[in-house]
Amino acid sequence: MYKIILVDDEDEVREGIKQKISWSKYGFELVGDFDNGRDALEAIEQHRPDVIITDICMPFMDGLGLARAVMDRYRDMKVIIVTGYEDFEYAKQAITLKVTEYLLKPINAREFAEFLSKMKQDLDEDHLQKANLVKLRMHLNQSLPLLRERFLEQLVTTRMKSEEIENKLSYFHIPLQGQVYLALVIDIELEKRSQDLAFDAELLRFGAFNIVQEQLEKEQEGVVFQTRDGKIAAILPGNSETVEVATQHLAEQVQGSLNKYLKLSSTIGIGRKYNTLQQIPQSFQEAVSSIEYRYLLGIDKVISIQDLEFGKGLDQAHFTSWEKQFISALKTGKASAVSEILLKWFQELKSNTSSIEGCRSSIYQLLVSLMNYVVDIGFINTVVVSHNMFAEVAALKTLDEARHYLERTCHALILKLSEQRTTVRTSQMQAAEAYIRENYCNDSFSLNELCSHIFMSISYFSATFKQHTGETFIEYLTRLRLEKAKELLTVTQLKTYDIAARVGYADPQYFSVIFKRNVGSTPKEYRHRQKENLSL
Repeated sequence: MYKIILVDDEDEVREGIKQKISWSKYGFELVGDFDNGRDALEAIEQHRPDVIITDICMPFMDGLGLARAVMDRYRDMKVIIVTGYEDFEYAKQAITLKVTEYLLKPINAREFAEFLSKMKQDLDEDHLQKANLVKLRMHLNQSLPLLRERFLEQLVTTRMKSEEIENKLSYFHIPLQGQVYLALVIDIELEKRSQDLAFDAELLRFGAFNIVQEQLEKEQEGVVFQTRDGKIAAILPGNSETVEVATQHLAEQVQGSLNKYLKLSSTIGIGRKYNTLQQIPQSFQEAVSSIEYRYLLGIDKVISIQDLEFGKGLDQAHFTSWEKQFISALKTGKASAVSEILLKWFQELKSNTSSIEGCRSSIYQLLVSLMNYVVDIGFINTVVVSHNMFAEVAALKTLDEARHYLERTCHALILKLSEQRTTVRTSQMQAAEAYIRENYCNDSFSLNELCSHIFMSISYFSATFKQHTGETFIEYLTRLRLEKAKELLTVTQLKTYDIAARVGYADPQYFSVIFKRNVGSTPKEYRHRQKENLSL
């Protein structure tokens, strides 16, 4: 009988499956059911089941977390994901975790029974294969390269006993002899090639590994392997006096070859030298940490942990000064001003910041300032600025990428604000024109009344109105009044003083003066000329 564990946070789902399925009929024994992955993981250690059936979304530890823990600890157990989430991202994660099956809810008793029958058949076949010593030996030989890489990764990440190291080196035929040892780690920048139509990530990784292996294993008798996170690592033996200089030189050669033959950028980190292989994990961690300093130094660098120098950092008062300059530049609405401030500030970050985390902390503070500014101006609904910015900035690899990200965000914000202000300003000016047309006939109508109506200051309105219409308020009002006066002079027999009153002039004499100044004739002369034109 194969042991099986059921994990689902919905009690009714677990009870339904337990009651509807005759487990022994299909060769299984249900040894436990749990409502979260954490409790299930503890039971797995005790029962060592053959199959784990789990939901994805659960408290404390979800199904994918459970699958990941099982994969790391118990390679032979089969994990079945049963969930109602038809999300391809979940499916992809399940595939990377080597989940055996991915089933969607709701699943009926017949389908579940068919699944158990197939699972038993698969388990029977697995057991037969493992019992066959010839096949086991063949599988072992096929797995040796992978086992070799896993051993090397274990060597650089955990503290192993000296005897165990020697035995494994001998078993895998790995020669590592030297006075001292150090670790080197290469992180290839594949993102820059992702736009290439001929881009093939795995092929490029394979080609890069071959280049590194050829140069480091042959020239310095080191050992090269790939880590699970896609980096290329090397353990290099050497003479205590010369190993660091030789490694630096080789790393630069490797970087040049990757760029020359594969057009790949890379960042290479080098750890300190140590006297024994048992100390290699420390050197490896130093090499990985060195790579992180591309955030300050940029990519395409060979970075040795010994070469890193630390600055004094930026105090809060100094940051506040930069923050004020940044917000002031934003308020000008000039993209060039924002770019200039960001460039100067990031240059100072590069030269003065004491750590990567201190650097990121300052950038996060600037993001908060940016978001507060957006809130203050009432522009919170824009897609340009969102809370996702923190995660997006955290994912960036270099300070230059962070600066370009902030620069693009600020430029987009300035553009959006400009578009919004233009729309609002146009709307306000259209409202102003409508109000003038409604009130031009009132002889007491004034600029102050108009500005009060549309809630704008006189100075700002005057500048904006002139930009919008090409005329000042008085010019626009006078033209409107006189156009109406000319119309009345042409189509009516109203007296001049009556027309003056109708178009907003209480003093007929003043009306006549304004009319002649702008039209070139008195109201009486204009009417007479219009009559003559009509009679022709």
